[in-house]
Amino acid sequence: MIITNIQTQKQKNRFNLFVDQKFVMGISEDTLIAHQLYKGKNITDKELTQLVVSEELAQAKNSALNYLSFQMRSCFEIKQYLQKKGFSEQVATEAVQKLQAINLLNDLQLANNYLKTMQQTSDKGPLVIKKKLQQRKISPELIAQAFATYDFQLDKQRLSKLVMKYFQHYHRDSFKQRLNKVKQRLLTKGFSGNAIDEILNTIPATDEQTEQAILTQQLDKLSKRYSQLPLSKRRQKCLQAMIRKGFAFADVQQALNELKE
Repeated sequence: MIITNIQTQKQKNRFNLFVDQKFVMGISEDTLIAHQLYKGKNITDKELTQLVVSEELAQAKNSALNYLSFQMRSCFEIKQYLQKKGFSEQVATEAVQKLQAINLLNDLQLANNYLKTMQQTSDKGPLVIKKKLQQRKISPELIAQAFATYDFQLDKQRLSKLVMKYFQHYHRDSFKQRLNKVKQRLLTKGFSGNAIDEILNTIPATDEQTEQAILTQQLDKLSKRYSQLPLSKRRQKCLQAMIRKGFAFADVQQALNELKE
């Protein structure tokens, strides 16, 4: 068999391959160069089969490059994307390996960049960041390697700002409840309990007058909520709710003694 023509397609860097005057397939410029194809070259069935495989791999590689153009991806994400596009697992794996070979796919570099970006632009702590990397199927070894250079001192500064931000946000709550709410919120953001406690322990307790004003305000709201209940039942409901809110039993009891029908 002889290659009788190679025509340029309208699509950039694409060509139509003709063998014995018949159209066989479309090929990329990479495939054309890699297999040294030219008009008049003899070609066997085995070589044509290799062309099909090579062209599929080239298409997979181009699809991966297009996907990578939007943002960095992990090896797992690229392989998963290619398989969803219809490429076989073998072709997807080979495409990933080729991109790794030219450093366009690098899970360690991705982990390092992701850590730096999240630490500088988000309010997420290291535990959430680590979980995100795990979800992207970065290996435990590479995650550990990336965290070896993690700036925990910067994290402490970020955490201090977040603690004060949320502590002010819950200013209508008792001092104890404010601390609890701040801690729970920051735990969900991926900061460790020990790191949070270290900063919370530096916050001075609310002065007695302010705490009493907050208690009175909260108790008034509860009393109105349960206003349809008998006085004894209303006091019981208010006491339970105020204790849950972190107010001292004796302080609540004293305020309840002044509660009237």
